[in-house]
Amino acid sequence: MMQQKAIAQNQDIIWRLEGPFDSTYSLALLNREIARALSAQGVDVALFSTEGPGDFVPSRDFLEKNPDLGAMNQRADVVGHSEASVTSRNLYPPRVADMACERNLMHSYAWEESGFPPDWVRAFNRHLTGVTCLSSHVLRILRDNGVSVPMAVSGCGVDHWERIEASSESVLDDLAPRSFRFLHVSSFFPRKGPDALLEAYGRAFTVADDVSLIIKTFPNPHNRIREQLEAMRAKFPGYPHVIVIEEDLPDADLKALYLRCHVLVAPSCAEGFGLPLAEAMLTGMPVIVTGWSGQMDFCTKQNAWLVDYTYEQADTHFNLKPSAWAAIDVDALAATMQGALHSKESVRRAMARRGRDLLLKKFTWARVAERLVDFYRAPAGDRFGLPSIGWVSTWNAKCGIATYSEHLVVGMRNKPIMLAARTDALLQPDGDNCLRCWSVSDDDDLAELSRIVDQKGLDVIVIQFNFGFFHHTHLRRFLERQKAAGRVIVLDMHATQDPPQAPHKNLLNYVPALALADRLLTHSIADMNRLKSCGLNENLMLFPHGILDLPSSPSSQSVVPTIATYGFCLPHKGLEQVVDAIALLRDVGERVDLRMINAEYPVDFSADLARELRARVARLGLDEQVMIETRFLPDEESISLLLGADLVLFVYHPTSESASGAVRYGLACGKPTLVTDLPIFAEFGDSVWRVNDSSPGLLAHTLREVLGHIRSGSPEHQYKQQLGDAWRAQHRYSWLSERLEGMLQGLHSDVSFS
Repeated sequence: MMQQKAIAQNQDIIWRLEGPFDSTYSLALLNREIARALSAQGVDVALFSTEGPGDFVPSRDFLEKNPDLGAMNQRADVVGHSEASVTSRNLYPPRVADMACERNLMHSYAWEESGFPPDWVRAFNRHLTGVTCLSSHVLRILRDNGVSVPMAVSGCGVDHWERIEASSESVLDDLAPRSFRFLHVSSFFPRKGPDALLEAYGRAFTVADDVSLIIKTFPNPHNRIREQLEAMRAKFPGYPHVIVIEEDLPDADLKALYLRCHVLVAPSCAEGFGLPLAEAMLTGMPVIVTGWSGQMDFCTKQNAWLVDYTYEQADTHFNLKPSAWAAIDVDALAATMQGALHSKESVRRAMARRGRDLLLKKFTWARVAERLVDFYRAPAGDRFGLPSIGWVSTWNAKCGIATYSEHLVVGMRNKPIMLAARTDALLQPDGDNCLRCWSVSDDDDLAELSRIVDQKGLDVIVIQFNFGFFHHTHLRRFLERQKAAGRVIVLDMHATQDPPQAPHKNLLNYVPALALADRLLTHSIADMNRLKSCGLNENLMLFPHGILDLPSSPSSQSVVPTIATYGFCLPHKGLEQVVDAIALLRDVGERVDLRMINAEYPVDFSADLARELRARVARLGLDEQVMIETRFLPDEESISLLLGADLVLFVYHPTSESASGAVRYGLACGKPTLVTDLPIFAEFGDSVWRVNDSSPGLLAHTLREVLGHIRSGSPEHQYKQQLGDAWRAQHRYSWLSERLEGMLQGLHSDVSFS
């Protein structure tokens, strides 16, 4: 009766659904099943064939075999955007700019890694009225990257798998598998964790064990399975038995393969949902999975083996920097596979049955359609208005965090109220939006700050966190009051390592407070892992330090190339070796001019190094080629000097520093950059040129090569500049401000709607 009432209520909805639907492509499966499920709910569905690059005519043979979809496709001929109640798409890439309906949605969207292309964020915010996602993981990623429109989790249907009858024969019948069979089904892309899978299998078993790993994959440019297997067999003499199946299998044959195996292993770095895992559970097979990303909506400790992980830089063709995914713990995976082998069949069947029951209760296409209709009928997110934001930070003072806050806030359209720390050393008079209501001290109980927040009726509080700013107990009590008042809380983590000069400022003491935040903004993957090890994981997100927005400068056309060094004048910067390399090039008839923009640091050894550099230049007869500037210049002057260089160098010696602020200035200028191959510069990937170390001979040789690439405009130089441009686009303060503002607006809407 209730279903009939819902069908009657839905008959007023005209839903134009756009995307591919006539192939075995995963998006095509999703689109046609959603179209059928919406139609079954009484919705008038018009199904239009299109893909990211443009529209196409669906297969006539497919339409004849699927007359229900054919009728919906014909309906799209008369139902355009203006006639539809709602238009929703799922296609790749996600083209949305030409959507012209009153309600424009992206339905059941999937994504994996933690980063998301900025251009897509802007397009979603500009052209969509909402997004539904395959999993809570996907929704979280979009929100963290600044998608501000209303969103909901529609989930993914899996019950189409129930309609498939397994073949009576299996592809394994002629391949002599061992008695116990692990199954892995994937493209073998890096995202699927192939190295971890093969490594763990080699650690767990030998060829003497009565076990097989069945890998169902397919040939593709990223699939290196033969090469990887060869490497593992060399590493592990007596490597255990493996069967690789690369042929295309119809669904009936694939289901028969599932039925012949015992445990599915999926050590993925990231999944939008994880359909093969659901298929395994529905077929009666338990799964071993990474304990992160989309599969966590249906994989639990009761129905799956969840394996621990650490975060690492994602490796995809999108080149998003930084962007994280999960690297499964290989030892834990090996131990879990051993445990699965020795588990009782009754235990495995019970795990799979619990997974199957959950899937058929919550992840049917009918439930997906219901959620889509509910989302369509929900009030628009903009009814909640823009949130009022309070920004807790040092401000208008000689402080790196104050400067960081200024760079972010200046780009926000919805300006926050500055809830600033008290100070007598202002750089200039405070503006009207600045209220000084707390002190950098363990003694401040933050009562005045809390009173001001209540008085202003703020919706969102952004707090710049440093150990020295707050006592952990006072911070926890302040956050408890704000959460009780229904406010969104975001902490920007400027420190995660215990300060050695203040033993009582232990990160673990702050964990109860930090756990209360809706988001913890971390500036590196190392910070994410450090906080995860303390039990903080559900609210982590990666938010990089920014760079200044600078205009791009044309390449130098001078006959004599100019290189530059930048940053404080310190021994580990390799500055003496740069001077020596210039002399070596001069001695073989190649003139290169050098600008050393290296301010003296207020310590004696920095002044000593500056004197040594000047003496070295004079001794080597390089006065006409080398300019040394050791004053602390305003940004405008130092950047102007950098813009006149053809190449900027950061050829440091090994250092314990985890990040370099100086290199960001070089990269912000858009100039080709050369760095030593050290962990401190790992985040820049292939966007920079690299040299193994800063020895003068190697440096001179590398300079000659790199300057040659720059002078000729070689493909390698152009490629690095393209990557550098992308890195700059993702790190400019203007974009980070926009991203953060979008996230705060979205989080406020989420809380208001709930």
